[in-house]
Amino acid sequence: MKFKTLIPGRRSLWPLVLAMGAFTPQAFAAKTVTLIEMGDLHGTLVPHAAVLKNDDGTERLVASTGGLARLKTVVDGIRADNPDALLLSAGDLTHGSAETLFTVGDAMMKAMNAFGIDVFTPGNWDFGYGPAVFRNRFTSFGPKPPVPPNIAAMASHIDCSDGTCTESKGIIQANFPSVAINLYNAPPIPEPLQGQRVLDAYRIIDRGGVKVAVIGITASIVPQQADVFNIGLRFTQGVEELPGIIEEVKQAGADLIVVQSELGMSQNLDIARSFRDIDVMYSAHTHEITMGALLADADGVIATTPGLPLSGAEKNRLARGAAIVVETNRDMYVGQLDVQVAGGKVVDFEWQAIPVDESIAEDPAMAKLVAAIEEDFVPGEDGVVKPHIFLPGAFCNPMCGEPGEQRGHYLTEGLDTVVGSTDTLLLRHHVLEDTLNNWLADAIQVETDTVVFNVGTDPWNGVDISMSNGFRFGNAVLPGRDITLRDLYTWFPVGPAVNVGEFAGQSIEASLEEILSAVFNRNAFLQRGGWYLGLANMTQEIDLDNRPFSSSGGRIVETTVGGAPLDTSKRYVFASCYAHGDAIDRVCRTGGGSEHRFFELADATDYKSDISIVDPDNEPFPPTGPVKRVAPFRYVHPVHLLRRHLDRIGTVTEANYGVGRITTVDSRKQVAGEYPEIPAPVPAYDPTFVQPPQGAGPEFFSGHLGH
Repeated sequence: MKFKTLIPGRRSLWPLVLAMGAFTPQAFAAKTVTLIEMGDLHGTLVPHAAVLKNDDGTERLVASTGGLARLKTVVDGIRADNPDALLLSAGDLTHGSAETLFTVGDAMMKAMNAFGIDVFTPGNWDFGYGPAVFRNRFTSFGPKPPVPPNIAAMASHIDCSDGTCTESKGIIQANFPSVAINLYNAPPIPEPLQGQRVLDAYRIIDRGGVKVAVIGITASIVPQQADVFNIGLRFTQGVEELPGIIEEVKQAGADLIVVQSELGMSQNLDIARSFRDIDVMYSAHTHEITMGALLADADGVIATTPGLPLSGAEKNRLARGAAIVVETNRDMYVGQLDVQVAGGKVVDFEWQAIPVDESIAEDPAMAKLVAAIEEDFVPGEDGVVKPHIFLPGAFCNPMCGEPGEQRGHYLTEGLDTVVGSTDTLLLRHHVLEDTLNNWLADAIQVETDTVVFNVGTDPWNGVDISMSNGFRFGNAVLPGRDITLRDLYTWFPVGPAVNVGEFAGQSIEASLEEILSAVFNRNAFLQRGGWYLGLANMTQEIDLDNRPFSSSGGRIVETTVGGAPLDTSKRYVFASCYAHGDAIDRVCRTGGGSEHRFFELADATDYKSDISIVDPDNEPFPPTGPVKRVAPFRYVHPVHLLRRHLDRIGTVTEANYGVGRITTVDSRKQVAGEYPEIPAPVPAYDPTFVQPPQGAGPEFFSGHLGH
C-alpha cells in the first residue's frame, strides 16, 4: 500500500496527469526524484495542539499534531514508495523546547540521528549554545574547541541531587552531513584557517541515475543575536558565492540543483527569481507553509493550486527556468516534492504539504526512543522528575563551588504540570499582534511592577511598560484547554534573565521604529528580527502603507503609555528580558537605558519564593574567566513570571488580552479633510517581498501574487 493512501483526501497525481495527456514526449523519458523536506523542528519531540491549513487556505484547530514519532511514520512511508528519496532538513533542530534548552540540544539529537537525514543546513538557533557546541555537533572538519564547563554540565544530563555530580560525556554529534556556502572561520580561529568554510558548500548525491546537488545557505542573522553565538564565525548572505557554486556543481554533472536555504521566504524568493539555474528552492526559517508550490522567476512569483496538476501557463514558466519554491512549518507538515527530470531540466513536479495530524500513527521505534528521552522531563512510575539546570556563560557549573549551591535556572517539575488555562487561542499567529504576545507582555509587566512597588526601589515606584519578543515559534494552546509548563517553555525556550531599566521615551520609540523597519523592510535582505513585539501598558497606531522609509517620519503614528501619549522627553521604567551576552544597557531589544538591575529568586528551585532586585554583577566569573557574569546566580526567568501570573489570574481570557493594542491606520487622514503628500518609499520595492500585517502565510502567497 502506498503511503499516500493513508492520508485522507490525497492520492498520487501522476495517473491523472497521464490520462490528460499532459506529458510531452520528452517527459516520458524523465526520471523522478523525490525530495522529503522537514524543517524548523525547534526541538519538538512530542505531539501538541496546532492550527493547520487546508488546501483552500482555511484553518482547522487540531488537538494533537506533530511529534517525532508521527514525523518518522510519514518519512518512512514516503521512502517505502520511493526508496531513493532524499531526506532534506533545514534549520533550528536543537532549540525550541525545555528538553533542548536544558540539554543544549542533546535531547533532540538523539532522535534526529535516527531519521537518516541526507543533507542538513543549520538555522540561526542551532548556533544558540555557542560556537563550540555548533562545531562539535555539526562540523566534519576544522577546529573543534573544548566545550565550556557550563555547557558540558548541561549536555545530556548531569545529576547533582545527592551532592555529587556525574560529569557529562559531551555534545552528541550529528551523524548526517551539514552544508552551507556562507559560513566562514574568523578570528580568533588561527590565521591559516580564517576565511575557510566551516561546512561543505554542497553535496551531490546520485539517486536513480539523477545527480542531485544540494547547496546550503545558513541563516545570516546570527551576528544580530548575542555575540557569544558567533565567536570565530563570519556569515554572509550567500548571494555572492552562489553563482560560482552553481557553476561548480554544473561542471560536476548535476542534473537537479536544489538550494536549501535558512534565509527565510522573502529572501529565498528573491534568490530564486535571480538565479535561473536553481531548480528547487527549499525555504526555511520563517515557518511559512506553501500548500501549493510557488514558481519564481524574473517575471514574478505565482502560486500553484494544491492537489491539481500544473496548468499550461505554469508548465511554460517551468520550461523557461522558473524555480520551484516550497516551505514546510515545523513538525506539523512534511513536504514531498516529486520532480520529473529529463535532459537536465525539470519538466514537471508534484508537491504535497502532508499534515502530520491525528490520522498518522506513531512509529513504534521512534515513540520508544522519544519516551526514553522524556523520562527525564515527566514523572515516571515513581513520580520523580530529574532536576535540570540551565547555566549561561560565566556561570559556575555544578561541579565547582559547594554541593547544593543554587545557581542558574532550574527545572524541577514535570513538563506536563498544569499551570493554568485559557478561554482563547494562544498562538503566535500574526506579524503585528496576537493575544499570546499581549498576555506574555502583561504577565511580565504586572509581576515586575508588583516587585518594584513592594520593594520600593529608589527612584521607582513601579514598572511602566514591558514587551515580549516576537518569536515565530511556540506551540498552540486551544480555547478551553489547560496550559502546561511545557507550553510556557515553547514560548520562552531560551535562557534570558528578567531585568529592568530606565529609558527615555525617545529611545523607546526609536527602538520600536527600528524593529518595524526590520520586520517590514521592502528590501528582502534587510528583513530581520522575527515578528513585532507584544506591548504591555502601551498602544500604537501604525501606518505601513504610506510611511515606509518616509523622510517625514517613521511608521509609528502615535504611541501611548498608560493611556497618555508617549513623552519623548520623559523617562520610563521598562522591564523585560535580557539575553546573556548582550550589552548591559539592553532590555529586550532596546538599548541606551540606565539604572539597570536584575530580579533574583530567593530559592532558584522555587518560582514562588521571594523576588529581590539586585545590581548587575558585571565581573568576570570565575575571576580568571573571559566572560562577565552580569545576571545573578538565581536569576528570574520569564517562565517564573508567567507561572506567578497564572497563579494570580487562573485563566487567560480574550477579554483581557485580545488584540487591539496595535492598529494600522492611513496617516494621511491625520490632517482633517486633506491628504498631504507623502514621500515615496525609498528604495523602490517589489511588493511580493513584503510581509503584510496578518503575516506572510499561505493566504498571502496563494492569493496576492498574481499569475
